Amino acid sequence: MINFILIIFSSALMGISQHPINMGFLSLFALLPIFPILINLRNYKDALKIGLLWGTIFNTVSVYWIAFNIGTSPSIAFITMILAVLILTAGPILIFLIWCMLNKRGVNIIFLSFIWPSIELIRSYGSVAFPWISLSNSLTDYNLIIQNAEYVGIYGMTFWIVLTNIFIYKAISDRTKVSVLLVISIITFPQMSGELIKNSNLTQNIDDPIKIASIQPNIHLSEKWQPGAQRDILTKILSQSRVELNQGNEKTPDLFVWPETSTISYLLKKEGRYNYNRIKKLLSNTDANLIAGMPHYEYKNDKRHHYNSAGYFNSSGLIDIYHKINLVPGAEHVPLSNYINSLDIFNIGLGNFTHGQKFTLFDIKSYKFAAMICFESTFPSLSREFVKRGANMLVYVVNDGWYENPPEPQQHASRAIYRAIETRRPVIRCANTGVSMVIDHLGNIKHTLELNKKGTISADVYPMEGTTFYVKYGDIFIYFMMFAIMLFMFKSIKYEDYV
Repeated sequence: MINFILIIFSSALMGISQHPINMGFLSLFALLPIFPILINLRNYKDALKIGLLWGTIFNTVSVYWIAFNIGTSPSIAFITMILAVLILTAGPILIFLIWCMLNKRGVNIIFLSFIWPSIELIRSYGSVAFPWISLSNSLTDYNLIIQNAEYVGIYGMTFWIVLTNIFIYKAISDRTKVSVLLVISIITFPQMSGELIKNSNLTQNIDDPIKIASIQPNIHLSEKWQPGAQRDILTKILSQSRVELNQGNEKTPDLFVWPETSTISYLLKKEGRYNYNRIKKLLSNTDANLIAGMPHYEYKNDKRHHYNSAGYFNSSGLIDIYHKINLVPGAEHVPLSNYINSLDIFNIGLGNFTHGQKFTLFDIKSYKFAAMICFESTFPSLSREFVKRGANMLVYVVNDGWYENPPEPQQHASRAIYRAIETRRPVIRCANTGVSMVIDHLGNIKHTLELNKKGTISADVYPMEGTTFYVKYGDIFIYFMMFAIMLFMFKSIKYEDYV
């Protein structure tokens, strides 16, 4: 019973640290209650039980908001949340099973800090990838510390969190000066290195900024299903955008940014031609461009493929289009439906999008930018790939209108801070109902529009050049950790540890 309580306490603390309530510091000691259990863990059945309980509580506390999705019935939303928690709990189960395997081989508890980020990295790939709940996301309020993500990425920051927990536990249990000094060192070092890293990145291009107008129309989800919604919604967004074109002597925006599915008609098809021409009219007689979220479909091999897309427009019309690569499992794409054709029966037109394949970059002035869609802002590898291909700034078009209240919109928005630091690129985050942001290359939020508010962010954004260590080498440190784990897996076990 005591172990049961300790596991629940630990997982609940770690779950709370994930929320936008300035409690991220809890992650630095949330694992302490379970270390006495883990140090003596040598039974796989016990490891499975611990992983199941810890993971269920942690994930429920972290993403309970899935049950409040207003885009479906309460019962379906609740079932979806339960399924998501069960799938995500596979991560902690694997972590504790691998730790049990290593512990049976006499490995130091420090190796837990290798296992945790390794599983998080693995979990960011595949048809049910969900990097949203990396432990590192608890640190987004601590700008100096997360500057280190330029080198180690978010999974390297998870390594630091777990290692800090271990050093604090050892200081409490050993009560030696050395262990206390280690705790002081592990806590202060990333702050000092973060200060040095930040100071080395202070310079930015100030000669030729991009003037952006990020439109947050605050369109409630229910409005999108009203008769005539396509034209009415576009009228509101066009009107809000025209204000930015009529600011007297002020410079016209170089780039308008509209949120995900801001244009809910198929603009490039016959049925969307009227709204398509209205967008061209907005941009006529200007040098302004527009990036806008939009649905799109194409026929391939006599089959209709739907895409969640972002179109790039000027006064002449569409310049180019990006199709979302990383789709939300369950909501936008039926996992494994690419391989099991029978799963296509769940495709109801807009319920099972096709994955995009092309890393499309858009030109503006003498720069390039990437425009990713919603959930994609949580994937370090995706933004990294766009920057490797030449992106000077990052744009995320988002619709979090499925959730009217915190914490989902704030959780989602905070993930973009890491993308700015990892790549040293400014980020423009344009959300339908909020939270919209402009983040500089140092991870500082320069402008913001809060949840459930209509407004426009008008700002100068400074595109950046150069390649960070993380962009160049990715999660190389985590791969070394994986290699070390695999080496120790082959270490022989004493007979008494088998039974």
